[in-house]
This record gives sequence, C-alpha cells and structure tokens, in this order.
Amino acid sequence: MLTSNSKEKERSLSFLCCWYLGRRRVAMLLLLSLAFVVFVLGSYTINKESNSPNIHQSIETMDFGSNQTPISRELTSFHTGNSNNDHIRDSFMWNGIRGSDVDIIHPPPSLPSHHPCDGFSFPPPPPPGLRRPGPRPCPVCYLSPEEALAHMPKHPFESPVLKNLSYIHDESPVKREESQGGSEFGGYPSLEHRTNSFDIKESMAVHCGFVKGTKPGHHTGFDIDEDILPELDQFHDVIVASAIFGKYDIIQEPVNISEMARKNIPFYMFVDEETHLYLKNTSSYTDDNKRVGLWRIIVVHNVPYTDARRNGKIPKLLLHRLFLNVRYSVWVDAKLQLVVDPYQILERFLWRTNSSFAISRHYRRFDVYEEAEANKAARKYDNASIDYQIEFYKKEGLTPYTEAKLPITSDVPEGCTIIREHIPITNLFTCVWFNEVDRFTSRDQLSFAIARDKIREKVDWSINMFLDCERRNFVKQVYHRDILMNMKPPRASSRVLPEPLPLPRGKLISGRATTGKKIPGQRGRRRHRKVSAGGRNMR
Repeated sequence: MLTSNSKEKERSLSFLCCWYLGRRRVAMLLLLSLAFVVFVLGSYTINKESNSPNIHQSIETMDFGSNQTPISRELTSFHTGNSNNDHIRDSFMWNGIRGSDVDIIHPPPSLPSHHPCDGFSFPPPPPPGLRRPGPRPCPVCYLSPEEALAHMPKHPFESPVLKNLSYIHDESPVKREESQGGSEFGGYPSLEHRTNSFDIKESMAVHCGFVKGTKPGHHTGFDIDEDILPELDQFHDVIVASAIFGKYDIIQEPVNISEMARKNIPFYMFVDEETHLYLKNTSSYTDDNKRVGLWRIIVVHNVPYTDARRNGKIPKLLLHRLFLNVRYSVWVDAKLQLVVDPYQILERFLWRTNSSFAISRHYRRFDVYEEAEANKAARKYDNASIDYQIEFYKKEGLTPYTEAKLPITSDVPEGCTIIREHIPITNLFTCVWFNEVDRFTSRDQLSFAIARDKIREKVDWSINMFLDCERRNFVKQVYHRDILMNMKPPRASSRVLPEPLPLPRGKLISGRATTGKKIPGQRGRRRHRKVSAGGRNMR
C-alpha cells in the first residue's frame, strides 16, 4: 500500500509539473508572437513615413519637447504652434529645401528641366544631445564641383531698373550737421543723400565708401600696397574673401576644395598691420609668398576706423569696389572654416534658385526689435546708440516681423556669410547697407532689413534667405582668438596621473619594514639579515 501511494504521488506530481511547464511555454510563445507582430507593424509604419515625399508630415510628427535645440526651434517655428514665433509659417521656405524649384520664376535656358536634387527631401534635425546642445547643421544636396560649374549661368542676372551705378568721389568730405553720423571714409552723406540712394533709377550715383583717392585702395583711407592693386583688377568668375583686423581671429584653412577650384578661384584674406605682424611671428607667412595655405594675404594700411569690427565691414560689404572685374563672390567671416567647394555653394544658393544675393537668416530671431534687445543684453554695442538707431528706423516705418512680409522669411540675417553676384542692384544694396553701418552702429544685423525693404519698395528684387542650419553645413564655426587664448586646457591634461608620493620611512610593506631597525618579535639571525638588506636597498 505504501508503495502504491508513493507511486501515485509521483505520477500526480509529474503531471502537475508538465501541466505547469506547458502553460509557461504557451505563454512565452504568445508573447513572442505578439512582439513579432508589433515589430513588423512598426517597421512598416517607419518605412512608410520615411518614403513619404511630404516633408511637412515627418517634421510635424516629431515630438519636440521643451528641450528644443535652436535648430529645432528654427524648424518648428515655421510648422507648429509650439514656438514663440508661431506667426511665422511659410511653405515657400520648404520649397528650397526640397529641391531646385525654390523661387525660380524664369529658369535659365541653359539648365536642364530636371535637376539631380529635385527628389531630395529635407530630414528632421537630429535630437538634442549633451555633447552638442547648440545649433546643428542640416543636410544639403550639392552637385559635384564639376556639375556645379556646368550650371554657372552664361549671362548675368538681370538687374531690375538699375543699369548703371557710379560712386560719389569727394577729396574733402565735410561733416554736415544734418548728416547725423558717418565718417570721412564714407563721405558723411546727408539725410537727403540717404533718401536719394533708395530712389531707384536707371542711372545712379551714391556714396559707397572710398570717397577719396584715385581708386579704391589708393590714398582712400583703406590703402593697399601698390604692387597688389593690379592683381585686384584681374577678371575672375569667382573669388572667396575674408578679413581679420586687430588680431581678432585665427586663419582657418579651407578644406574639401576641388583641384579645379584651387586653380581657378583665388582666396583673399584682408589684414591690418597689427594682424600682419602677428602672422609673421606665428604662422608660415612670409613677405615673399604672402600666403597662408590657400589664402592670399592682402595687407591694409591706414584703416579708417578705430573699431576693428567696423573696418571688417569694408571688404565684407564693399567687395565690389575692390574687385571691379569679378562675377561672383563668397564672403566668409574669419571665425568660420569653409568646408564645401565654392562652386557647390554658388550652385546651391544662387544658380539653382535663380538668385543674385543669398544670406542665411538667424537661427532663432526673425525680428529687428528682438535682435536689438538681444544685442543690448549681450553688450554688443552701447545701448544708447542701439536705441537711437531703432527709434530712427521706427519713425521711417520699420515694423516688427509678421507673416504679412511673406515671402520674406526673416528680417534678421546671420551675416557671417554672403553669397552674391556682382551686378548693379546687389552693388547698390551693399552700398546702402554699408552707409547704414557707417552712420549708425556697426551691428549689420540691425540695418539689413531697412536697406532691403527700401529697395524692394521700388523694384521687384528679392534675397534668398536660406536656413542657418544650411549655412552650418558649408562652414564650421570656431572661436575668436581672444576666447581661444583664455580657454582652459582640455580635460585630457587633467587626467594625467600624478607621480606616486614617496613612502614614509618605517611603513610596513607586505609585513616587512623599510628601515634597518629590528621589528619586535622577529627572531633569528637570518631574518635579521634580510631586514637589514631591505633597509640598505631602500636607502
């Protein structure tokens, strides 16, 4: 009986175990099947969204939380209501991102109807991270340098209304009471001169710096060596230019430049005498080759302003005065490193969009009034001068930015890069823009919109203001020299382990003393000799 009972118990226990394990296996199979179904459905949904040609869908379905990067703010401000700039929504902007159909009213006849970048869709920005919390670059569709050069227009962009532009020359400029600002280099234009410069006619004469001397760079207050001046008169399809005044920046060598561009595109770097001396002592520059890498160094003497940043505005805005026989130019502030071929940049932002002037807009601010307050908060200029300039513009009719200005997408540029064709209307624009910088503060972001809008009131002309994240795709930003000099050494240096401290005399190491003294409790002549030998070695 006992044997039969024990056998029955064993059978019942084995049955229960099998039943329990069977249920667990079934449950695991069900869970695995459910996970597989979810995975398949999720993959199908992601592929469907990624293959969708509508970029608005992919942007709007992203969950931009409160921890937005400046780039995500720039994007969502045009497509969602979660931004402080929710009044700015412009599908016109995204046409430029999708392909070559941006702003093209009359495509050049030499270009094919189908562009290789027509199918390019702009992906959403990468999520914010701890290592790179600031503005981020976004993808841009470029052609190869050879293909880009093939898209260069055969004929200049037609300048609306204005056909002949000349510049006022005055050997003895006198500051007039009504001029309310200006400089001897700029000729102290009066308010009447300023008003006339916005009255667009077929032939015009305006103030545009260099009012003295026989030619720009010769006894004008922004003087260039006599042996260099003939070089500036040479014809070039494209040039790249930059400037450093007051040792403010460190020269950045361009990278990813094609051999074709290296042979055909000159790179000019304007420096003052102070920066010239610094280059001679700290770089490969010599007076014989006058070069640092790709950059051809042009030394400027007798700079007209005490403010180095204001001196830098001369080649930045008046490049057409220095280079009379150039079709296109790419300006890059010296704090930026060019990382894309100039032909590719020109094709993407000028030739593809049928534009004559391109500049990126600020990644966060679109309104001049907000930009003025930001400049005051950051102490970019004295507050009284900024307030005076903004009040002057307010009386002239400058209003805060609203969607009523569309297709204009911003009133505030990120002016560290300028891509332009040298034709009368763009030359006029940079002349009157410089005159505003000469008359008021040197913060060119504050005067950009008033100069642009006054010209647009008279003629049908527009500026390609592309996304700042696109600008960050073709330039890499570095710090100014003074910031680099004051930066703490990298963390790697602090990780070097210090040399070990000397051991104190008498410290026990593995039960042995470091001195020759006998430790109590140790017996035997042989052991005593070992300790003594160790002491002699330590000494």
